[in-house]
Amino acid sequence: MSFIEWNVNLYTGLPDVDQQHNKLVALVNRLTEVSEHDQDVLDQAFHELKDYVIEHFTLEERLMDEAKIDPMHIDYHKNAHALFVAKVAGLWETRDNDDGQTLNAMLEFLKSWILQHILQTDRKMASEVHEKMGTEAPHNMFQHF
Repeated sequence: MSFIEWNVNLYTGLPDVDQQHNKLVALVNRLTEVSEHDQDVLDQAFHELKDYVIEHFTLEERLMDEAKIDPMHIDYHKNAHALFVAKVAGLWETRDNDDGQTLNAMLEFLKSWILQHILQTDRKMASEVHEKMGTEAPHNMFQHF
């Protein structure tokens, strides 16, 4: 079983975003499979995740700007992205100071933040993007917002 299970509940209805979310989940799952004692592979996996997160956040922010969704939501979303990057970078910097506890804390943070962010913030963004673009989210799955 994967650390984070990709499933239909994580879909936003924005194909590029969903594809990137799926890859992001796979990258986090990869980090859980790397031994903390294999520092080179762990570093490579982390840097791939870090680079991909920036690429993904850039896509989401571009979509929000292009759709001209509520500026308050855009600001909130961008701030959430910046805080995420800072938190993960901070955890990564302290990982050598303990016996794997920081890596475990970082993985738990990644899981909780990604799931919460997709299920709440990104789905809200997707709902607004669909509304502004005159499209409909698949199966009206976001009507509860």
